[in-house]
Amino acid sequence: MRKIWSLNKAALILFVVISSFSVRCSMADEAGVPKFHLSPARDLDSAAKLSQFAWDESRRALPPNAFASGSALKAPLVLEDFLPAGRAIGKGEAIQGTMTLYEGALSIHVIGTLGERELILPEKTLGIITHGDRIVPVPAPETIVIDQRRRFTLLFGVGRVWREAGDQGQSRALMPISIVDSRYGAVRNGVASFLYGDGKPVSHMIMQFSQETAAGREADLWGTLSLDFVSGQIEGAQSRIAAYEDRMASAPLYQDWVDLAGRFSADAIEGFDGPLGKKGSVSTSGLIIDDTVYLKGCNTRHGLYPFCRQMRHGITSMTPTFLGFMAVAHFAHRVDEDVLNLTIGELVPELADHPQWRRTRILDMINMASGLGEIVPERTASFVTADSDPTAREIEAAQTIGQKLSVAKRFPAYPWAPGTVFRFRLSDSFVLALALDRLVKQHDGQGATLRWILQDRFFKAIGIARLQMQMSVGASPDQRVPDLGNGLYPTTGELVRLILVLRHSTGGNIPTGLSRDLVVDALDTEVAKGLPTGVVYPNGSGRYGLGFWRTPIKLGGSCLQNIPSSRGRGGSIVSFMPYNVTAFRIADGPPTDPSTRDSSDLMRVGNAVRGFCGEQRE
Repeated sequence: MRKIWSLNKAALILFVVISSFSVRCSMADEAGVPKFHLSPARDLDSAAKLSQFAWDESRRALPPNAFASGSALKAPLVLEDFLPAGRAIGKGEAIQGTMTLYEGALSIHVIGTLGERELILPEKTLGIITHGDRIVPVPAPETIVIDQRRRFTLLFGVGRVWREAGDQGQSRALMPISIVDSRYGAVRNGVASFLYGDGKPVSHMIMQFSQETAAGREADLWGTLSLDFVSGQIEGAQSRIAAYEDRMASAPLYQDWVDLAGRFSADAIEGFDGPLGKKGSVSTSGLIIDDTVYLKGCNTRHGLYPFCRQMRHGITSMTPTFLGFMAVAHFAHRVDEDVLNLTIGELVPELADHPQWRRTRILDMINMASGLGEIVPERTASFVTADSDPTAREIEAAQTIGQKLSVAKRFPAYPWAPGTVFRFRLSDSFVLALALDRLVKQHDGQGATLRWILQDRFFKAIGIARLQMQMSVGASPDQRVPDLGNGLYPTTGELVRLILVLRHSTGGNIPTGLSRDLVVDALDTEVAKGLPTGVVYPNGSGRYGLGFWRTPIKLGGSCLQNIPSSRGRGGSIVSFMPYNVTAFRIADGPPTDPSTRDSSDLMRVGNAVRGFCGEQRE
């Protein structure tokens, strides 16, 4: 199928197709000097210079005339076509200035299962600056705020620049790019490329999107976008370069899946992705052993994504773990663990008269046991999703803090006390965010915000320059709170850092910004903790506590482990196993298919690597 989008000032043609996944990762040797082919671990975001890769000399680079007009690209390309060709590549020219992409209506000819009729890409002003063979984006802060004021937000990552022999003296840039859809919490990943330099105007920009975390909304998009460019100094450019340098200097060790097979055996790690891998529904996955990250893939329908660590994901209901729990654990570290027992009524006076909110604690909120809701108003042994009552839908649609707060005042309450019964309910996350934001203002002043504290005092310290998250609508930062239930959009590299800071927090040797006691409690595998969820597994009943699902599992012998995991829509999961082994998988499988939630193969491989019981095997 084909879809066509047209812009007023920036002509963009996009198409929809279905095609197969492919990944190429191998080693080559040129003239006795080892060089690397692109792979998930050795990607364009790694420390390697472009000259250290063994580029395919049998193909030609994308020709300059492909960048010349808005209709030059007729079909999607394999992503390898965007990469350097052969050994005859040169150093890219330095560039600094402002690039402008104009807002326009996108008309869609065919869009497959999406059902869309019109999409609007907002006007985008983007600063860019080269740093060696890297090109660093410098966006204006307000242009990358993700909220319901605009549906689509374009996010650029750090890319590469070089010179091809056939580019008539110009240089070319290749950057990772993603579109965040605030309506559906979906993310589409792609690449953007353009020619520049040698005294000539900057060319059109070619974009192609071949991967997404958007279960049921799969589509391939590509086209050519016209743009304006003005050369000049960019405010904030040096701080963005410094943040990039900090990220690279603090990066963990990445290895490829083949390296893990060499360390253990290919048979032991076979079938890691489970049924979703066989269906081609996995975007990226891997196993973290201590501080080494083994990446299995970084998949798109048109080949290996060249910026694996910058592939961005909508992790949906994994957000309560990696944003909600971590925010609470950070405050327990900064202030005191007594914050867990503060009530919503104490922190949000507007809700102090509500019969349930006034006594619901922060601890109850991260246990998904607020006692709010009306779906299945009696105790039951079955799993209950409680986000479909009218006020739950209303608070999701509301945009500002004031609008959402007025809905929260009308939330119905269950007949039981907070903290006693689990209900899967993301609708309460706004109130948790507002309560924590009020706590920030009590301790750091009225101008301080939850987002600022987390970013400036925590995420920045672990090498994440700006963790992207959905916000409520507000005229200024102090009038917004993050969505702690469904709105986190980390890259692969950022998700790895969040996993590692949780792991490091259990050691107690180096301060991480999180409460050690709280994290140790959350990641404990030996005791069945939390409230029953109503989900039954082969080895017992599942539980939920402190933002983690707990799965009882027995692999050999009589030893039973309760594996804490974070789970998202489409089969995405992060599982924290014994002996410092963590498995992660980002996927967009069919949500209604039971095999989508199957994580048994991840557990099996984790057990094969180090074992869940007895002495550590390695």
